[in-house]
Amino acid sequence: MKIRFDDICVNSNMRLAVEMAEHIKDVMPEAEIIFSISPLVHNMSGQGIIDSQRVYPKIFNAKSDHTIFYKPEKLGIPEIPSWIIRASHGLIHVDHRLLSKEVQELSILSSCSLVDTKIFVPPFNKWNKDTEDICKDAEINLIKFEDGWLCAEYNDFNPTHDLWYVHSRELELNKFKEWMT
Repeated sequence: MKIRFDDICVNSNMRLAVEMAEHIKDVMPEAEIIFSISPLVHNMSGQGIIDSQRVYPKIFNAKSDHTIFYKPEKLGIPEIPSWIIRASHGLIHVDHRLLSKEVQELSILSSCSLVDTKIFVPPFNKWNKDTEDICKDAEINLIKFEDGWLCAEYNDFNPTHDLWYVHSRELELNKFKEWMT
């Protein structure tokens, strides 16, 4: 089983994310835990307890101009325990299908280098042939939603299903433990 934590960033409550990952390891020692890391994020201080952990303001989802994502105010990679697999979630959290091939290449290769990984999880689970070609040429594993990933926030846990993802900010530790039972 693989369980992926998306939107891990300097805004994340890393204590919560790691505690969730530790719980997975306690219950399913063979499970692979992946943290999808976003290096460039928006300053979310002053937001509520959940929204302050986001990569970008939630209202951006309603906007038509994707270039609003190009104005992050914070840079960093949180400390990740060595037993957790690192993945890139892009240099900035933007739908990569809206970017030219060259800009996608910059985002994917730069973020994978910064995060020290050969795994790319596209923001919003959105990718296209350019994304696939860039990853193939660079020998980067492209994680595709279409391979059967289910979201812990919307689907009941099924221990026979192998691919899960979650945004740690969306579930308290007790709710996450409850979800896994």
